[in-house]
Amino acid sequence: KQWYQRRVVITAGGNCGYSLPAAMGAKVAAPHRNCVAYVGDGAWGMQLNEIMTCIREKIPTTAVVFNNGQWGAEKKNQVIWFGDRYVGSQLDNPWSYAEIARSMAAEGITCTHVDQVTDALKQATKNQEEGKTTVIEVMVTKELGDPFRRDAMKLPVRHLEKYKGTVQTTESESGQPTDL
Repeated sequence: KQWYQRRVVITAGGNCGYSLPAAMGAKVAAPHRNCVAYVGDGAWGMQLNEIMTCIREKIPTTAVVFNNGQWGAEKKNQVIWFGDRYVGSQLDNPWSYAEIARSMAAEGITCTHVDQVTDALKQATKNQEEGKTTVIEVMVTKELGDPFRRDAMKLPVRHLEKYKGTVQTTESESGQPTDL
């Protein structure tokens, strides 16, 4: 029995709204393969409607949504370069993405602990084999990783007098939000 299987990883390098449509395209191209999209809850808002396309067009796929209640990349930039002044990066969503998936006739699984993720992925794999689309919502902490392109940002320079009071001379020492 051959244990090695070739895997293909498709990545957009941080583009929002790309992961599920890319996984759908991969599934159409190779229906025998398990296709999984990994996405944060911020970018998920741009693509969750594609679950309806998966159902309507019979494209069984899996989306793993990491729910930390914030636009992580944008918030990290605000932590590092803008003195923890948060604008539009908090996602205080009272709903469950797994429940939304179920309302669209897909399968929905919520993981509140890391020990549940393996079983959820196994179930999603089985669901794909049965022609079903699954959304796995993984509840995670608000801790932030480094930005995708840290080299692309520098401390802002303020040219207008009214913004001089917001000048940052150093990056955040902790690198983590103050509102945890």
